Amino acid sequence: MAKEVSDHESFAIRHRGGVMFERYDIDLHLHPYLGYALARNHRSAIINTDEEGFRHADSPFGTVDGPGWRAAGGGGVVLGNSTAFGMAATSDHGTVATHLALLRGDRQLNLGVVGGNSVQEVIAGLPYLDLADTVVVFSGAGDYWTSLASWTPYSAWGPLFFEGTLTSLTSIPLFQLAAVATGVDPDWRPAPQPDAADRPDFADVVERVEAAAARQIRNLAAVRRLARPDARLLFALQPFATPRSRELSAEEMEHFDFHMPMFGQEKNRPFEYHWGRFTELVAKGCSELGVPFTDISADRFEGFAFSDHFHLTDEGNRQAAVMIHEALAALPAPAAPPTAQP
Repeated sequence: MAKEVSDHESFAIRHRGGVMFERYDIDLHLHPYLGYALARNHRSAIINTDEEGFRHADSPFGTVDGPGWRAAGGGGVVLGNSTAFGMAATSDHGTVATHLALLRGDRQLNLGVVGGNSVQEVIAGLPYLDLADTVVVFSGAGDYWTSLASWTPYSAWGPLFFEGTLTSLTSIPLFQLAAVATGVDPDWRPAPQPDAADRPDFADVVERVEAAAARQIRNLAAVRRLARPDARLLFALQPFATPRSRELSAEEMEHFDFHMPMFGQEKNRPFEYHWGRFTELVAKGCSELGVPFTDISADRFEGFAFSDHFHLTDEGNRQAAVMIHEALAALPAPAAPPTAQP
């Protein structure tokens, strides 16, 4: 029997990192800490970013970006990947962070990393968690998807999206790479990609799913340690919409073919089939960690909520924000930090 292979990298390369990047005319750039991020200080009618490439959000107090959020004394943060970022939102106003800010009457900083995993979520939060009174980790698919599609699923840091591209970049010394970028070394060629036979198959899918859940929980524990003792922390598992996980609306099916291979994958059923097990493992890990967990499952949405399997429309983001808001409101009041002794 032929190997069932998954190659997310070739699809990404054909589409500047993804078809939505082409649609919005925006690209990913190298970032010294996150690995990659959207273009800094980008301006358009759809997506605007701050000096680190994080997306702006709206709030009752106006536009929210990283520097302004800190200057105002903080508020809430939303960590996660492209779903948290709001990759299918038609404007910064349509994201989960914006809808949550309007529901709560505060500032919510959108720290979603497009194509991010849980390690990148921790790094994204580092400069901001000390001022956050609510921390929502709206995540899951980053670790899950990369683990099943990666060439190196058990590495110390964990797998990440666009690993083939980054492998090519890291195969050349740093200052020589800078010379390539400036045209000083035009003869450099990237390292060759692995042959199809060397790309991942699904023989160890159970182990990959377990490793993905373990990484998600390990890095959630890091977020908990970095957050203020009196902050409300919530892990919200992002939805995964398929014709079997949700009764898709006519508008959703007209907008996107949910029967076609996911993200260009020729064979995708293992990704769908094992999502339930990943959900169980993450829920169990959150319970053991003492972090509240809510499953923002696809079957909880109504109407035209999904732009594709993972990304939500403006209305889907609004519904997700309501679910997150209700989950936060149901949490017990955080314990006050201990009073310093005289």
